[in-house]
Amino acid sequence: MVMFSPMMFDAPGSEENILTQFLFFSVLAFPVLCLAGGILPWVFRRHQLGIWLYALSGLAIGLLVSAFVLLDVMCSGDFSC
Repeated sequence: MVMFSPMMFDAPGSEENILTQFLFFSVLAFPVLCLAGGILPWVFRRHQLGIWLYALSGLAIGLLVSAFVLLDVMCSGDFSC
């Protein structure tokens, strides 16, 4: 998904669309947040709040889903609305 994410900006006018940019950055952040959500809880396992770092993976999924839904609702799925 990350490899093909620059293709979202092929449509004329999609560079200025804030929802397309939000989708682009949420796609870029998805693997980083998922890896951090899998590694950081293990690194900080002795800290009492380390268990909450598992929520980073949920945050990544939430950002991606919300970006897709916003783009679908506000722009009818078009990258350049």
